[in-house]
Parts: sequence; structure tokens; C-alpha cells
Amino acid sequence: MLLFKSTILVALLAAITSGTPVAKRHEKYIAYPVERGDASIKRRYEQGSFDGFQDGRANYFTNLKLGSNKQEVSVMIDTGSSLLNIPQTGSQCLGGECANGVAFDPNESTTFKNLSKFTKGYYGGGGAVYVTGFQSTDDFYFDGGKKLPNFEFTLLNHTFYARGLLGIAPSTDTNTSYVESVKKAGYINKAGFSLYTTNDQQGTFLLGGVDKAKFEGELAIYNSKLSIPAKSLTTANGSVLDFPAEIQLDSGSSGIIIDPVIVDQINKEVSGKDGKISCDIALSGDKKFTFDLGQGVKIDVPYSDAFYWNADKTKCGSRISKTTAHYTTQNVGIPLIKHTYLTHNYETGNLGVAPVKHTDESNIVDFWF
Repeated sequence: MLLFKSTILVALLAAITSGTPVAKRHEKYIAYPVERGDASIKRRYEQGSFDGFQDGRANYFTNLKLGSNKQEVSVMIDTGSSLLNIPQTGSQCLGGECANGVAFDPNESTTFKNLSKFTKGYYGGGGAVYVTGFQSTDDFYFDGGKKLPNFEFTLLNHTFYARGLLGIAPSTDTNTSYVESVKKAGYINKAGFSLYTTNDQQGTFLLGGVDKAKFEGELAIYNSKLSIPAKSLTTANGSVLDFPAEIQLDSGSSGIIIDPVIVDQINKEVSGKDGKISCDIALSGDKKFTFDLGQGVKIDVPYSDAFYWNADKTKCGSRISKTTAHYTTQNVGIPLIKHTYLTHNYETGNLGVAPVKHTDESNIVDFWF
């Protein structure tokens, strides 16, 4: 018994010394099931869009319930924006009518209000695409009968995406920030989120907590709004390529948009004698990139997440593209994020990243950083 107590004491002292608190489990959180739509990435790039905004297909999906009749709609989780927009029934998605399951019918909800304020939102590099609609409010519902009353969102009549966007970038506006509104309603203690997916393309979008069972080692903590001063990228050939600027973690992008010097070296290493990218080279063996995110956190990304054959295996495509200039902020999407546990505490402004751990275990705690 004395040995047992001593072991606990040593463990507690070690945790205090390392700066890692002994966080307690808690129950005050909202968990949304997530589906990762990797299948759409290949089609997106075959259409020639290297920043992931050409056809609007989402990469992280979850469902929201809204309106007096609790209509369920699928939305894309986007760390690169802070607002919620949802297409209305009969509106245009990708140039055609929005599909069933992604559009909301305001006529079926007795609690819907149109605020009669037209809005136009821009997304993508340099505002490459836009969405239009009217600011509106309605009630949103969680499991167990909990309700988020009169939340403000944009009801779209036109979007270049396949569905609406749930923007989760930090914002202090409790009327339009979904995360902040959930805290204001008293359903979570602290405004913030965690994002995690498994190998089978399922996962969890967690509001108000961190699942400590779902990542390896310790979180690298940065005081940042989803951009981090990552150190380098190492190729399968052993080339260590330093990042000259921060990288932005964007779940709304399917690509890796990084410095031109780095891209040129990567392409050189996977190109054939004709100077073109070769999947015979890129996809042979078990090649991987290693992203050094700093603070001892390194995350491996298989080359198969960056390169792919087209349908008839006549051309090798790449999800890696160049920033518009040297030393500008880089944008890294799903190829890295799918291997990363990503968590953000709005109230402290701290962002946490670590290699994802695929397990059925769960240990959800409140934010401690």
C-alpha cells in the first residue's frame, strides 16, 4: 500500500514539474459525430483546383438540427472561417439545386426569422468563391432536448459549395459564433473545440472539451488563431525543408499550399526523366513526409495523401501547390489535419496540436491550457 501511494505521489509531482495539470474528467460538453470525406479530394484536384475551393466538396461533415421541426442538415466544418451558413431548399449549390440533406426549408419552421439583411461572403485564396443569402435566426437543437435559441446564421440562396459551412475560427460575437453561443447558453464551461478523426473516416467534433485519450504524447501549445510557427518538412529522401512562414491549419482545404522553394524540391524528388511528377516514384514503397510542428511534435503524412493516379492511370496528380509568393503564410488542409489532434481554447487564445491516436478509449476533460 505504501508503494502504491508513493507511486501516485511521484506521478503527481512529475505532472506538476512538467507543467501538465492532472485534468479531471467532466460531462459539460457537446459531441458531434464527424465523417471525413476523403473520396471527394481526388475529384476536386482532377478538376484543376489546387486550393480545394473549386467544387465546394467538404472534407469534414457533421449534422446540425434546426427549426421547430428539428430539420437535420449536413454541413462542412471549416476552421478557416467563423460564421455558419446553410442553403435553403431550392437554392443553388455548385451550379445545380442543392441536394437533399444539406438544405433547410424555412417554411417548415415556425421559429424561423428572416432578418432581411442581405450578405455576401468570400472564401478561398483571395476570395476565390462566394456565397450569398440573408441573415436569419432559428433554434438549434442538441441531443437530450437542449436548445440553442435564436442563433444567427446566413440562409443561402447561392453557394459554390456542396453544402453549408460551419465556421469555427475564433470569434467573440456570441450572436454568430456557434461555439461562443453554446457557451453563452450554459452548455459548456469554456468556449473552444477539439477535432479528431479515425482511420475509418469517422470522428468527433467536440465543443467545450479535450479528449486526452485521442492523441499521442503532449500537446504542442501555441498562442495563435489556428496558425502555427511550424519548423520544417522532411521528405522521404531525407531533405529537411524549413518553413519560412507560419502554416495555417484549414479543415476547409484539401490541399497543402506551401512555399514555392519547398514545392520545387518535393516535385524534383518525385519527377521522372521527363520532368513530370511520377506516381511510380511517389507512391512506391512506404514514403511519408514528416511535419515538424515544433515543441517536439512531429506528424507523418503518407505520400498517398499528397499524390494520386487519375482514373485511367495516365497521369499523376498532386495535392501540393505553391503559395503566391515566398515568405507568405502557408495553408495546410486535410492531408495533415487528418493525422492531427487539433484543439483550440478561444478564451486563452491557445491552440493545441499532437499526433492523433486511434483508439476507442475516451477521456474527455475541460480545457487546461
